[in-house]
Amino acid sequence: MKRILFTILFSFLLLWVGAVKPYYRIGQTNKSVHDLTAEVTKLLLGHDFDVLGMYHPNDDENLCVIIFSCDELTSMATTVTDKGAFGAALKIGLIGRGSVTDITMLNPHFIKHAYFNTGANGYEAMKMTAMTDSLVKDALSPISYASAYYGTDIPIEELYEYHFLPTMPRYSDVVELNEYEEYLEGVATVKSNLLKHADDCELVYELAFDDKEIAIFGVAFHGKNNPDKEMLELMGVDCISSMPIEILVQGHKAYILNGKYRIPLFKSDISRLKLFKIMGIASDIRACMQNVSEWDEED
Repeated sequence: MKRILFTILFSFLLLWVGAVKPYYRIGQTNKSVHDLTAEVTKLLLGHDFDVLGMYHPNDDENLCVIIFSCDELTSMATTVTDKGAFGAALKIGLIGRGSVTDITMLNPHFIKHAYFNTGANGYEAMKMTAMTDSLVKDALSPISYASAYYGTDIPIEELYEYHFLPTMPRYSDVVELNEYEEYLEGVATVKSNLLKHADDCELVYELAFDDKEIAIFGVAFHGKNNPDKEMLELMGVDCISSMPIEILVQGHKAYILNGKYRIPLFKSDISRLKLFKIMGIASDIRACMQNVSEWDEED
């Protein structure tokens, strides 16, 4: 009861916050990425979170992303009709730096303002976000110290309609990859292609709500020149808890967030001189995901 009262009170306090950062640094330890992966997973499972998957971006063993969720988050995300399921999972990033490892997390409040603004009950979204945030921090308290939010502040009123430049896409400007005869065909197509590693892509996690005709797939990229590598080079390893890229199947269609929106959203201080690099990565992501969303006629 105390926890619920606290999170509701906290949700009201958040209304007074003028800006929000994308990431939360949980702490730093001398444990290895490998050992921390097991410890973080155990802590999350011990507090009733669903651990959906993990992966090493660009196959780098010094980097690990753990993807997880909970009922509070998924129930809210899937009720946001404007493709809110893109925010149905949270990520913890482990960053090995020689003898130490940083433990970072995607900020749930940042996701709330970026992804849940359209078609959401504002009070419920704020309350559930605050509750999720509190539950995660409680679960990870044994490894949390010197914690702080980081990344570039984005004013909340800008985050609602964020776009990197006036001509760049917003959240609502999603990329439609494919249209299917029915929802289950879309799910089967995307999953089959990912399991076959089509276009050097691999399934990291899957979160499905078949009764609502919603499924989300996290995708890892492999190969010499892949979008994961390109994003790490552009954004830096401190941004890995914004990964992986997701495909959303909702109804009869498959979508991704436009890379020209998604990349600078999580690294908004990128130099405007990098615009063509952002556009190039976004194009590479779209091409890979397009292939993943299409049925192989040889199957």
